[in-house]
Parts: sequence; C-alpha cells; structure tokens
Amino acid sequence: MRKRPDKALTGRGRKASAVKFLAVALAGLGLSSHLAANSVAPAAPRAFDNNLRRSIAVQGQEQARFRISERMNHYRVPAVSVAIIEGCRIVDARAFGRNAGGGSAITSSTLFQAGSISKTVTAVAALKLVEEGRLPLDSDVRPLVKNWLVKGDTTPPTEPVTLRRLLNHTAGLNQVEGKGYARGTPLPTLTQILNGEPPANTAPIQVERVPGSEWVYSSGGYYVVQALMAGATGESFPRLTERLAFRPARMTESTFAQPLDSVRSRRAASAVGPDGLPMSGDWRVNPELAAGGLWTTPRDLARFVIALARDVRGDSHRLLSPHSTREMMSRGLKDWGLGFDLGPKDGPRRFGHTGHNVGFVSEFVMYPDSCQGAVVMTNADQGGWLVTEILRAIGDAYSWPDNQPSPVQAAVPLTEAIAKRFVGTYRLRDFPTERFTVSRKPDGSLYWARVGYIGRDLLPEHTGRLFSPDSRMTLEAIDAAAGKAATLELSFGGGKNIADRTD
Repeated sequence: MRKRPDKALTGRGRKASAVKFLAVALAGLGLSSHLAANSVAPAAPRAFDNNLRRSIAVQGQEQARFRISERMNHYRVPAVSVAIIEGCRIVDARAFGRNAGGGSAITSSTLFQAGSISKTVTAVAALKLVEEGRLPLDSDVRPLVKNWLVKGDTTPPTEPVTLRRLLNHTAGLNQVEGKGYARGTPLPTLTQILNGEPPANTAPIQVERVPGSEWVYSSGGYYVVQALMAGATGESFPRLTERLAFRPARMTESTFAQPLDSVRSRRAASAVGPDGLPMSGDWRVNPELAAGGLWTTPRDLARFVIALARDVRGDSHRLLSPHSTREMMSRGLKDWGLGFDLGPKDGPRRFGHTGHNVGFVSEFVMYPDSCQGAVVMTNADQGGWLVTEILRAIGDAYSWPDNQPSPVQAAVPLTEAIAKRFVGTYRLRDFPTERFTVSRKPDGSLYWARVGYIGRDLLPEHTGRLFSPDSRMTLEAIDAAAGKAATLELSFGGGKNIADRTD
C-alpha cells in the first residue's frame, strides 16, 4: 500500500511508473477452450532463475547474468515466489529462499501479503456489485458511506465522487497509505480509519481536489470503496471477495482476513523491514482490506489473473460481464483502468499492478492477447528491485517481444578523489525528513542508501557523476569545493531532487 521508496525521493506522482513493466504481443495461439485456467502445463518450464540482468549494463559486461540467489543476497531478500503464465496456463510455480532470519524454507504454497494488488481484486468485486444493481458506477457515492465525515470537502456538487473515479484514482481523495499495525495491538474499525480516529494511525480520508480533474494515486479512495461494498450488501469484505472473486476464479489459497487465523499464520512468510532486518512479529496487520489486505500465493493470484485475461479476451466471462470487462479496461487518466495500470497507449495491450506493504513487495503483469504474464512476490520491504529483475528474466526466457535490453553505461575506475567528493550524509531540500548516505562498502566500492533502508551500488560515470547499475538512479556533484560535494542532484529517471550535505 505504501509508495515505493524512489517515489518519496523524486516526488513522482505515479506509483507504477517506478517499475518497468515488460511488454508482449504474440499472435493468437489457437488455445483449446477446455484447458483449465489453473492447471499446470506438463511442458518443462523455461530457465529464468540463472539469467537475471541489472537495469543498467556496464560497458564491457553487457552479457553479465546473475543467479537468482546472488541477487537475493545482493538486495537482502530472504524469499521470493514466482508463478509464470504462458498461453493462459500456469507453466511454472516455484519458490526460492527462506523466511526472514534464516527460518524455514518457503514453498509455492507460502502466503505473502499482496499489498496494493488487493485493489485489482477489489475492483472486480465492486464491478460485480454494479452488475447486481447494488452499487452505482457513475453517481456520487458520498451520501452512501455511513459515518464518513468527509472533512475539508469543498468540491462543487457538479463533480461527484463516483465509484469509477475511486477505482481509477481520479476521485480527488488524499493518498493515506496504510502503515500496518503490530500483531496483537488494537485495530481500528473502518469508520475510525475513514475519519482518522484512534487507534487508526493514518490521516482522515478527505476530498482534496476536484473529482475527475487529475490522476493522483489514492489508497484512501479504496477505503471508501470498502465502505461502499459493505454498506450495499451487509456482508463482511472477506466474505464478499470470497463470493465475487475467489470462487469464480477458482482461488483456494487466498484470504482478506486480517489478522490471519492460526492455521494460515503457519503458512505465512515472515518478512524483513526497510533496513533488511527481520520484522518484529514477522509481519504487520492491515485492516484497510480493499486497498492492501490480501494474503495470497503467486500461483493462486495467477489463477485470478488468468480468469480476468480470459474475460478480456472474450474466451469466457467467469468474473465479469462483457460490459463490465470493457469498463474495467477503459483507459483513463495516466493510462489507468478500473483497478490496474494499462500501460502506454502505443504498447501491446496489458494490465498489471504493483504491491507494497511494510515488509512485502509484489507485482503481476498480464498480456491478454497472448495470455502471457507472471506474478512475483517477495518478503522484503525493498524487494522491488529484485522483482523487476525477475520479470525481466522471465520476459527473456519466454520471448516477450517488447522486453528491451538493458541500456549500456560506461564506468571509469573509482579513485580516492571521487570517493572523497561523494561520501557523506545528505538531506533533500524538498523533503527535509529524507536523508541518505553515500558510503564505502568493505571492498571499497560506493553504496547509496536512505537512512534506515538498504540501498544500491554506485559506480562512477566520470569524476563528478555516479550511477547505479541496479536502477536508473544518478548522483551528480553540483558544488564540490575543497574536494567534497556540498550539493548533489539526485535523479531516478523520472524526476530530480537537490540534496545538501549535512555532515
């Protein structure tokens, strides 16, 4: 549910833009309609786990490939679980690694928190209620939400807060990303969450912008969707999603129950936090169910993704009617549909979503025309970089045609003068609470990290500029009096920030 760390540093507004979605456009495969959507094909899976490549290829090392275990160690990700979809079938479902702190090995049946991927499941269930006539798609829903105070709402009544706008992040609501709650502590009710009342640890949900005027990612909007669904049916959210999404998609390993019961808790992955250390209590509880409360496995989530893709293709309509499916795939602002990102207009048709709860990062992507895709889930707060590399490797192995090669960047040798220029602690001007360090690793190489977070490697592009082969991040010295940079320009490829030295 939380923004990716890069987003907090760059001020970029689109959550999914930090992640490179892989694209594919293969011709029709002539698949038989009787194939079970959740069956595992007998064909041997294609190797991807020894062929990960970084976001940036260093000149002279363009063919460098890495084992998944190497990159897990590099990013301090204890475990990752993967499901691969080819031709509307799950062709590979494997798990790698262990629970946090060197615990027991995980399996393909281990449960992970899906974070904001929950929103896609929520959107399907909400649209099903629209089909049943229980919810309006394009009428103002504020009068329908009981006990929501709607503080600070000065928007004109001619611009309604609609379910459609809530689902595609154009309703004008604030972000309000969930932080989770320690296991065993009091949990707020949905009304307390909506109004920001104790024990809720998030701000009240407010209408801050004119509905329909702009796209701003809003987990808070999905808290309202949850209230709408409960009010319209009188059913609990876990029971609703079981009836409207899990059963039609033949999902057997998923739940929105928060907290988990004792049986499921024994199957759940324990996680590491932003600093790469095991989390106290193994994970946090997320009562904001519609926005980030889903526990699932990649295999089970792949069943849902396949069912949705078949609806989009017109092969079947197990989840939604043809009309609802078209509405869900309708392209809104920032190329978002109802519940997921649709990717660029000029690319192959696809849908996907990332997910980030404290201690967990996941992503799914699906290309419905060829019915190819993948689900990747990690038990690490900073696992997004690894997820991106795994998706890239799957795209290579399964010939996703728009899977682009990594850009090549030349590097110069690291000198003591370069190290002296950059090593230090810095604070972002636009985000004063955000600090990061440039330090030296035991082998002498340079390393960037937000304070309290794991980071990424740095290489010198020239004497005044560093880049990370793990991402598109760059650091450029602006003022380097006395051999030390007083100011750095930090870029992630989609925005820039100025940082001042504080040491």
